Amino acid sequence: MSVKEYSVAEIARLLDAEFYGDGKHLIGAIASLENAKANEMSFLNSQKYTSILNTTLAGCVLLSEEFKSSVKTNCIVVKDPYLAFAKVAQLLDNTPIPETGVHESACVAKSTQLGSKVSIAAGCVIENDCVIEDGVILGPNVVVGRGSKIGQQTRIFANVSIYHYVEIGRGCLIHAGAVIGSDGFGFANEKGKWVKIPQTGKVVIGDEVEVGANACIDRGALNNTIIGNGVKLDNFCHIAHNVELGANVAMAAYAGVAGSSKVGDYCTFSGRSTILGHLEIAPGTHVTACSLINKSNKEPGVFSSGTGMQDNKTWRKNVARFRQLDDMAKQIKELNKQLKKLQGDS
Repeated sequence: MSVKEYSVAEIARLLDAEFYGDGKHLIGAIASLENAKANEMSFLNSQKYTSILNTTLAGCVLLSEEFKSSVKTNCIVVKDPYLAFAKVAQLLDNTPIPETGVHESACVAKSTQLGSKVSIAAGCVIENDCVIEDGVILGPNVVVGRGSKIGQQTRIFANVSIYHYVEIGRGCLIHAGAVIGSDGFGFANEKGKWVKIPQTGKVVIGDEVEVGANACIDRGALNNTIIGNGVKLDNFCHIAHNVELGANVAMAAYAGVAGSSKVGDYCTFSGRSTILGHLEIAPGTHVTACSLINKSNKEPGVFSSGTGMQDNKTWRKNVARFRQLDDMAKQIKELNKQLKKLQGDS
């Protein structure tokens, strides 16, 4: 595989930053400070790792002004090393790009519209009345249901299932095994027997959305499930029917949102956090790991639930005390009454 290389000076110019050292030195990959080689670039984003600057073999390091004097190799000084690293990583991304064309084993309905320079891999099935826009890449065994639309330059990896009438925007990335447009969990109960409610809404995904491996986004029951522009969902996230995620929401692995909740722009959710149904989450809210959100919030902030890690012996004691909280509260209330009475008598 041929590797595209860029000089330190070229990378600095792309980042609109200053470099120090040999501007002609070539960089063809990225790596950690500990493991980087002479043709690789790394970054320093924390005081914690400054000692490694003395020993790193990286050909160039992205860092902030305060660490410039500590590095012995070429460096590029930036305001945000991690953001700069992300941009360089995109520049040097070595993810293989498949050839354009439709594989002979793919099954594409005649009524489907295919744009230019699309890549349809082996085993793909595209049903009637779909629109696959320019530059779309479908990996092996991707299924696109009837009437669905996939926007320009979107890439969908192997074994993704896209149900009927799903709309996916431009420049999206859908990782292997994701399911988009499956039925939401809707049932009515008739004397103990569950009666299925057909889910007649769609899933509408905006531009530049990334959906992690094995994530699931359910279609709406009546209204559409909406995923805003720039949303990032990690592996195994679940978005239930009628949920609306605002622009640039980010969710780490196993996070989930129950039906009909609305999440504002720029919210972030750590791993295994859960939002109950029919809530409204204010824009800019952050939810920490393993938290359960059971009510709406009008103002942004950082929200947590549960308890942090303890040794088992302490945890068991605290669980027992937690069960006594109601009795303790009543006792304190009664003691306060008695104290006020004594203070009044005196």
